[in-house]
Amino acid sequence: MGRGSAGTVPGVAHEETMWAGPNDSPAGTPEKSKTDMAAMDLGYKVQAIMHAIENPKEPGAMNAVTSLGHDQRHYVMVRGWLAYQLQGDLSIRAANKDQTPDPVNTRIEFLQKAIRALDLE
Repeated sequence: MGRGSAGTVPGVAHEETMWAGPNDSPAGTPEKSKTDMAAMDLGYKVQAIMHAIENPKEPGAMNAVTSLGHDQRHYVMVRGWLAYQLQGDLSIRAANKDQTPDPVNTRIEFLQKAIRALDLE
């Protein structure tokens, strides 16, 4: 597929870039738009969920999941991520039978509780 003018792909709508250039602020540092700040905030929340899944026994792990999962804009993403991780861990448990590693069992229990928490509220 050929490129359009100015590096755009023909047939694809493009928004103006929201990134400020290095000369846009008096101090010479780029200013962040509201969109940039919202994206960074979402990124931090996603990283918190990833950390919670990896460390389900830590205080605040469930809160990290439910705080983003209860937001209707992100519920499907969070719920799907948890369900997908749970499916993989249940597969590990099924393959290992009685020799399932403790971290996997702990994560399964956490994921089941987190999914219930999202579904019930």
